[in-house]
Amino acid sequence: MAQGMDPLAALEARIGYGFADRKLLTRALTHTSATSNPADSYQRLEFLGDRVLALSVAAMAYETYPRAEEGELARRLNALVKRETCAEIGRRLELGAVMRLGAGEAQTG
Repeated sequence: MAQGMDPLAALEARIGYGFADRKLLTRALTHTSATSNPADSYQRLEFLGDRVLALSVAAMAYETYPRAEEGELARRLNALVKRETCAEIGRRLELGAVMRLGAGEAQTG
């Protein structure tokens, strides 16, 4: 991150997208342990995002592998949207630097 650069602006630069609503971005980066109101955490956005990610990856696999049968497409989808794959992408994007965690969660990493 460039010295003095806003951490959220640095994240936006890394992902190549600028958020019109920074409150939404902040909510997306807030763990339930960091807020007294669960509605201010990422949980509801995670629910929606999981479905958007699955649909997007399914459409990509469907188009990329036109001769693949359903079983092969399902395996490819599952490999791309599984927890470990998403966690690796989060590490590459340095999401840990901008995540808002409660004290207990921050200690456990």
